[in-house]
Amino acid sequence: MQAFREMVRGWLGKTLLALLAIPFVFVGLESYFGSSGDPEVASVNGTAISKSLLDRAVDNQRQQLLARMGEGATLTPEQQAELRNRVLDNLIERELLLGSAEGAGYRVSEQTLQKLIRDTPTFQADGKFSPERYAQVLSQIGESPSTFPERARQEILAAQRVGGWLQSAFITSAELDMLARLDNQQRDVEYVVVPAERFLATVAVTPAEIDAYYRKEARRFTLPEQVSVAYIQLARDRFVKEAASAVTEDAIKARYEERLKALAAGEERQASHILITVSDKVSDAQAKAKADALARQVAEGADFAALAKANSQDPGSAATGGDLGYAGKGMFVPEFEQALFALKQAGDVSPVIKTPFGYHLIKLTDIRASAAPSLASLRGELENEVRQARADELYGQAVEKVDALVYEAADLQEPAASAGAAIQTTPLFTRQGSDGLAGERKVIEAAFSDDVLLEGKNSGGITLADGSTVWLRVAKHEKERRVPLAEVTEVITGKLKQDKAVAEARKLAESMVKTAGKDGLAAAAAAQGLRVAAQAGITRRTEMPSQELLRDIFRAPHPVNGKPQATVVGLGAGGAAVVAVTAVKPGAVFAGNERLSTQSMVAENRGQQELQDMLAWLRAEADVEKTAVSAEQ
Repeated sequence: MQAFREMVRGWLGKTLLALLAIPFVFVGLESYFGSSGDPEVASVNGTAISKSLLDRAVDNQRQQLLARMGEGATLTPEQQAELRNRVLDNLIERELLLGSAEGAGYRVSEQTLQKLIRDTPTFQADGKFSPERYAQVLSQIGESPSTFPERARQEILAAQRVGGWLQSAFITSAELDMLARLDNQQRDVEYVVVPAERFLATVAVTPAEIDAYYRKEARRFTLPEQVSVAYIQLARDRFVKEAASAVTEDAIKARYEERLKALAAGEERQASHILITVSDKVSDAQAKAKADALARQVAEGADFAALAKANSQDPGSAATGGDLGYAGKGMFVPEFEQALFALKQAGDVSPVIKTPFGYHLIKLTDIRASAAPSLASLRGELENEVRQARADELYGQAVEKVDALVYEAADLQEPAASAGAAIQTTPLFTRQGSDGLAGERKVIEAAFSDDVLLEGKNSGGITLADGSTVWLRVAKHEKERRVPLAEVTEVITGKLKQDKAVAEARKLAESMVKTAGKDGLAAAAAAQGLRVAAQAGITRRTEMPSQELLRDIFRAPHPVNGKPQATVVGLGAGGAAVVAVTAVKPGAVFAGNERLSTQSMVAENRGQQELQDMLAWLRAEADVEKTAVSAEQ
């Protein structure tokens, strides 16, 4: 068990926690495998990726990206399209990884999966696994106890496949030494900077060039379509005070009885099992025949634990006689759970059953039910539940009423008055959204829908992430428009002049290289009124006038027969430079702890590259189809 605890604390446990940290991953099984009303955006070897899954994934990534970019940040249509394509590629890669893991024979035993779920802190209350907490957390991410174990199994399989590639990569000592000599290399250089600003006063830009640039870069000077919406909002909290009258003794007792029933349904069962798997060498019929033979031995009085040790192919439980420990409902795949909870008393053994893992015999060894809490100990919770349930009921009734009024009204005035809600207005926002209400995907979709935007109708009720409901209509609409040339002429002129100045600087630098080849770099610089800078012992971490200069110093040619070879390097908008490397000194190799940490880091980087190479190969070999489905469709 110590090895298992380390695994839970390590990458496998982190994988399970990651499933809960990324809500868009879980949108129900039908979102992964397609449904009749949900278009496909891609398929991987016949497995569909739905549009709803992609939409939610894109929305999640967009929100995270905008949060990192800072307040007021937006994405251009091109950036939004790029993000959508990147997220779709990630979903395709996930399916490729899962298929590769299953094809390579990776497996996650029932015991391992059960233990991972039980030991996940998010599913615990007071340090112990809580079925109620488990169901509650899963409901928040669109999952249920019946679907989550299989989804978790898939994610763990994919993570195992990735871990197999990443953790098997290595770098030899010779390679590490070569890398160290390059990374720690020192260079002595002479260089001359030819600044672009030297030519800014002499270069000229014509109206025709400005017009041509304006036309070529039309998207850069186009403001996207924007809307502002008026809306009314209704929240559940508003009805909590009104719901206080519903907290009666009868209601509390009824809620208490419901709690006792749920507690009874949450009993835990300890079971052992024998698993016979199907493989390339063992057919389905052979596995079934072996399981049936073991079932006959059990029926004839054979020791179940001994048979499990000798025959079970579940590596997580065979050594302990097939023991799976205690588990409640939702911890096993449906076929296994149904058979286990059909057993009546300790000692009962199930018929042979089949699950995605193979054929099982299940023995019930114990039933453990939680002690029923007293009404007094739960009174505070029960009162709150009754109050919240009544508030939800009143809220639902209010939403229905406002929804009907909004549908019939020409604006939001009458519905707002009836609901006692103020009409609020958002700032202008684009199809990429903004902050606050305009950051809700459903609001954005409604605001730019044909009914609301083009026909001027009120929207239906929209449920927000915080559980409140809003109704909206367009208050202001600004169509996509190009900024007039007159407003951006100065900006374009500056850009074109800078580009021309950089081109002139590079042209001069190239002529200086020819002169330096004959007369030396100092003479070439003096002829242009420029100064040679000399610097010895430059490393890849030395501070230089620009990163471009430092980068290209280590790309410049070595001296030939002791003679420096002048070359031109770019300095971005700063101009150009002529560089001549006068000496190269190999760096020292790594030693001690630095060697160990560097070797580990490089091996990890190599593993990442090998993973990307393998994914590219899997994709090339797979049947991957993308469907052109837009975000608005």
